[in-house]
Amino acid sequence: MIHLVAPRSQNTLKVFTRDGSLWKYFECGTDAWGNHGVGDGGDPLPPWGFSCWMPIGHYILGPVDVFDTPIDSEGYGQIPVLDVDAGTLAKLVQGGYATVNGLTAVIGGLEAPLAQLSQYDRSGIMIHCGGSNAPDPLADNQGLYRTFGCTRMLNADWRELAAWLQPLEAGNVIVYTALETPADLGQ
Repeated sequence: MIHLVAPRSQNTLKVFTRDGSLWKYFECGTDAWGNHGVGDGGDPLPPWGFSCWMPIGHYILGPVDVFDTPIDSEGYGQIPVLDVDAGTLAKLVQGGYATVNGLTAVIGGLEAPLAQLSQYDRSGIMIHCGGSNAPDPLADNQGLYRTFGCTRMLNADWRELAAWLQPLEAGNVIVYTALETPADLGQ
C-alpha cells in the first residue's frame, strides 16, 4: 500500500512508501470555490459536494492521467480520487493495512470515514495542478488557487508525484486520506 495523507489545515500532501516511511511532502491546496457554507445565491450549502471541500475520509487513487497538451484549469494532468470500493477495502484488510469499524476504517494509523463522495453525488474528484485564475497557470510554481473540491498542487510537484506513482500503480493499492478542514486560500 502507498499512502497519501492530506492534513488540509496545513496545505500539505504527505506521501508514504510501502514500508510506511515518508517519501516526500508537497504543498497543496484543498480549498473550494463555493464552500464556506453559503452558495452563490446566499443559500446554505451542504457541508460537502460539488464546489465544496472533499469530505474527510479514506479514498483510493485511480490511474495517473498525464495530458498530451496541458490545460489551464487542470495543468499537466490529473489523478482520480475515488471512494474505496468493497473489493479494495477487503484487500487492505487482508493485507493487514486496514481495520474496518462500521462506516470508518483505520488505515495507516488514521481513523476516518469511508465512501464519502458518493453520498454527495460525486463519482470522484482529482489531484491536479494548473489554475484558471492563476496569472501563469502552466508555470512550474503557478500558485495554489481554489478548485471545485479537488486537491491542487504546484505544477512541478504534480509532475514529480505523477512520475513517481505511475510505475507503482500496478500491484499496489494507493490510499488517499483527507484530514481536517482545509485552510482558506483566499484566491
